[in-house]
Amino acid sequence: MGEGGGADVAGLIARALAGEDGLRVRQDGDAVELRDGGLRVLAGAPLPQERGAGVRVPIGVGHAAWAGALAWDQAVGIAEGDRSPVERAVDGWLRHVLPVFAAMALPGSAPAAAVRTERISGGGRAVDVHYGPVAIRDFGGIAAEMGRAAAERPPAGEVVRELFTGYALPERPVWLSSFHARGGSAPVAEVVLLNRDTGAAFAHAADHLPWGGRGSVRSWALVVPTG
Repeated sequence: MGEGGGADVAGLIARALAGEDGLRVRQDGDAVELRDGGLRVLAGAPLPQERGAGVRVPIGVGHAAWAGALAWDQAVGIAEGDRSPVERAVDGWLRHVLPVFAAMALPGSAPAAAVRTERISGGGRAVDVHYGPVAIRDFGGIAAEMGRAAAERPPAGEVVRELFTGYALPERPVWLSSFHARGGSAPVAEVVLLNRDTGAAFAHAADHLPWGGRGSVRSWALVVPTG
């Protein structure tokens, strides 16, 4: 596949969901509708990264009940083998991001099977927190136990606990993603909450992980009120 526009990306997403996952989908240009769950995916045109090493692909997902709101992610892809950067970016988004929304809207589907869900209660309210599979990149020396530790306590989960421990649970869905890296001149952290960068507020959310080397960890969570 070439580095086309949003409609090309949406086509990749639609074919993967209909084929591998067996979901009923409908593509309309740069949008993909998951007919049975009320989810809608909007794909943007791939954006080349610096030095031509790969691409960033903006992909948003929303629900029919969210009045048009979308949870955006910048899916990153780097060419590998016979897979283009765009294909790699879409694969990563389908594997790590879409599952948390599928857990809410299509709980019995194949994407939702990869999600871990926990319930939090307090103040007469309850929410389900859906955690997607963590993405780890090892640039050298990352501890063998990193995968298990990050899956059990993803940085996104640390953010959720800080946001809502001792505070009112949300009445509306809250989505967030985290990126943490170690091994450069200084640690790197980026936590995006409801499509907004939180700056350094949660830079410590991955401090509990057994890094041991150079690499990065990305994690995603969706907080959904119950009832």
